[in-house]
Amino acid sequence: MKNDILHRLTAARPAHLDPDRPTPSSVREEELATLMTLPRATGTARTTPEPRRVGRTVLSGLALATAAAVAALAIVETAPQKPGPAPSMTSGSGSQVLLAAASHVEQQPAGSGMYWYVEEHFGSLHKVPGKNYTVDVRTEQRYWTAAAKNKRWSQLLDLGARPATKADKTAWKADGSPTSWNLTGETVTYAGKGEIQHDAPGGNADTVKMGDLPLRLLATLPTDEKALRKRLFALVDKDYNGPEEILDRIVVDTAVQLATTLPSTPALRAAAYRLLAAEPGVRSLGDVKDHTGRTGYAVALPSPYEPAPEIRLIFDKSTGMPLGTETVATRSGDGVSKGELQSYTTFTSMMWTEKAPPFDTDTEDPGPISVPGDAPDVEPVR
Repeated sequence: MKNDILHRLTAARPAHLDPDRPTPSSVREEELATLMTLPRATGTARTTPEPRRVGRTVLSGLALATAAAVAALAIVETAPQKPGPAPSMTSGSGSQVLLAAASHVEQQPAGSGMYWYVEEHFGSLHKVPGKNYTVDVRTEQRYWTAAAKNKRWSQLLDLGARPATKADKTAWKADGSPTSWNLTGETVTYAGKGEIQHDAPGGNADTVKMGDLPLRLLATLPTDEKALRKRLFALVDKDYNGPEEILDRIVVDTAVQLATTLPSTPALRAAAYRLLAAEPGVRSLGDVKDHTGRTGYAVALPSPYEPAPEIRLIFDKSTGMPLGTETVATRSGDGVSKGELQSYTTFTSMMWTEKAPPFDTDTEDPGPISVPGDAPDVEPVR
C-alpha cells in the first residue's frame, strides 16, 4: 500500500508541516499532547488506515471481506458464566470502580490457545459539511495475536457510514437520504467497501507505534500495579526522548492497552486496572450502554492536556472485562462542542482460539484515495 500511504499522508498533512515553514511552538505542543493521548490499536498493524483517530479527519481507506474463518473459531472463552464474589462496581468513585473491576477480572480463567482473537467495531463521528447532521463512519477490525511468537495479524473492513442519531437520521432524510458524503476531501458511502486491508507479520507496512509493547514482553511484566508502572515507565523512557509528563502519559496509554485488547493474563489485566485507578481525576460515569446496547459501567480518564480528548472505559458489570472505549472532546472549537462524543470502540469478541488467521500475506495496494464526487459502490437497501 505504498502509493496509498503517500496519498493519505500528503492529503492529511496540515500546511504548517510543510518542510519550508516553521512550526509555532503552541501548535507543536498541542499536537504532541494530542498524539500522546490517542487510543490506539496494539501490535504491528499498518499505520495509515488506523481507525483510532480522535479529531475530525475522516477515516481513510476502510474495507475487508470474509468473516468465513471467524465463524469457525475454536474458542476458549475468557469469562466464566458465574464469576466469584467481588466488590460491587455499581457505586463509588472512579478509582473504586476500577478497583472493583480489577477484583472481578482477576478471577477470570486465563484461557489458552495458539492465538488471542479480538474483534472490535470502531465509529468516528463527523459533521457533514454544509448540512445539519452528523454521520458515524464505521469500521470493523480483527486481530490475531501470537504473543509467544511476537506476531500479529490484522484485518480491516469498511462497514459504511450512517446518520449518528435519530435526530441526524431525520435531518438526513430531509436532505434526500444521500448515500455518499464528502468529508474533508474523502468520500465515504452508506454501503461501505467491504475488505480494504489485511496485514500479516513481516509485511512491508508493519510498524510499531508509540506506546505499544513488544508482545514477547507481556509474560515478563509484573502484576503488582506499582511495579508495573515502574516497569512500563522504564520501557518507554528507553525508547522515547521526552519530558517526564509525556512519558507518564504513554505509560497510561499502554496500561489502557493492557486493560483492553492485549492478551493479558487476568492478573496482568487487573494490575493495569489498578494502575489506572491511581490516575488523578479518574471519575465514575455510572451505568452506561455500549454501542451494541450492552449494559456496563464506565469511568473517565481525564486528559492532562486541554486539546486532547477524554478517554472513557466501559466494563462488564459481572466479569470486569472491557466492553469498549469512547473519546470525548474536552473543549469546543473546529466544529466540535465540549463533551461531544468523537469516536468509540466496541469489543464484540475476545477469546483464545486454535484457528489460524485466514490470510498470511498483506493486502495488495488498493490504489489512490477516493475523490469528491465518487458514486457509492452499491445502492443501499432501505
